[in-house]
Amino acid sequence: MRGEEICWADAGEIVEAVRGGKLTATQVVTAILKRIDKYDGVLRAFVTVCADEALAAARAADSRRPKGEVLGPLDGVPVSIKDIILTKGVRTTAGSKLQADYVPDVDAIVVERLKAAGAIVIGKTTTPEYCHKTVTTSPLTGETRNPWDLDRTPGGSSGGSAVALAAGMGPISIGTDGGGSIRLPAALCGIVGFKPTAGVVPQWPTIPGWDLLGHTGPMARSVSDIRLVMNCISGPDTRDPDSLIRPHDETDKPLRVAWTRSLDQLEPETDVAEALEEVVAAARDCVGHVDEVRLNWSDPDQQFRVIVLSDLHSAFGHRLETEDREIMDPTLIQMLEFARSLSGSDLARALRWRRSFSARILTWFRDFDILIVPTAPVSAFPLGMIGPRVIAGKKTSPHAWFGWTWPFNATGQPALSLPFIRDNRLPVGVQIVGRPWADSIVIAFAEKLEKRLRSNRRPELAALAS
Repeated sequence: MRGEEICWADAGEIVEAVRGGKLTATQVVTAILKRIDKYDGVLRAFVTVCADEALAAARAADSRRPKGEVLGPLDGVPVSIKDIILTKGVRTTAGSKLQADYVPDVDAIVVERLKAAGAIVIGKTTTPEYCHKTVTTSPLTGETRNPWDLDRTPGGSSGGSAVALAAGMGPISIGTDGGGSIRLPAALCGIVGFKPTAGVVPQWPTIPGWDLLGHTGPMARSVSDIRLVMNCISGPDTRDPDSLIRPHDETDKPLRVAWTRSLDQLEPETDVAEALEEVVAAARDCVGHVDEVRLNWSDPDQQFRVIVLSDLHSAFGHRLETEDREIMDPTLIQMLEFARSLSGSDLARALRWRRSFSARILTWFRDFDILIVPTAPVSAFPLGMIGPRVIAGKKTSPHAWFGWTWPFNATGQPALSLPFIRDNRLPVGVQIVGRPWADSIVIAFAEKLEKRLRSNRRPELAALAS
């Protein structure tokens, strides 16, 4: 395995090659760093590249094997970290000029666990300022571009992570998801993104502005790598009182699977609908029968938005009264200005709505183990847009395009975006949703689908060399 092959290898393949002496961690890290240097000037997936630190960690990993030391489950595997997650000794900007030079003195729990498993942090990936929108552009880093089409968005807010994986700049990245921020860019960039059950992956320090809805989870090019990483980062930690014991689900029992093409009258574009039908056909091959259902999980009073805005304002609203606002993203300022009008009573009503909304969805899941829905109703749309204003021929809000992802942040359920890639089309994503704590069931089912659907097609990057 050399150069290009290393860059497209799954984490599991790298682990096997390093343990078997066919590769060194230094060779792996060097190959990934060269690729970042070659392509990232155009794509802008990374805020910070930890070249010296990563090479030092790789040499340390290589010294363990000849000594007979126990190797971790991710030994020698390069990982990137979304730049909202704290990394000790490596700046964490959150996509904001306000903390462009902030260097934490602690690692987030998820980073601690990755390092303990032998993973090598290779860099920090781009995010919109404080993760406030579902496209990846910020005053600090500019536009992050989709490697499948440079004039289109990768989505967000974990857009840099998705781009890095889609472009072969590492096999694993860690993102965060407060309304679809792992799954949406995974869909638009043709990779796998997993939002675990709330609490399965501890969050400490907490993500400012996302205490109420945020999840941390893995992104990869294969479902098997999602499983590998989840085994390393799941489980309780006393620093996060909401963290949970790792779920142990039965993955061999007969599954009751349902699917829907529309949600509250939101229909997908043709390419997404066709992908969904192929995934459902593959699901029938796996389980024998899949029920088509109609769902109406709407939020007409926009209570979910009240929760998001209240949380963001509690963390950053004070910035509006200072000169800081001069260097903040205008769309973030607009959100914070609107949030000024919200009261504690508004938030209390929204939290009561969340409770009843979750009860309604989870009651529906008594009859099914898995729901298959589009991750997004569209493929990647042009840069400069917050979201499409027309979907499947109907005028809509630019925020409507994440209508299939936010419900599962409200409920805290596990949800995985599985890529669907076909010739001459942009990637789209199909979402596999399970009951709370059924993370391993979702992953196991997605693995079965992936075996039937996985494409070897990659973005054409030769012309992108920076």
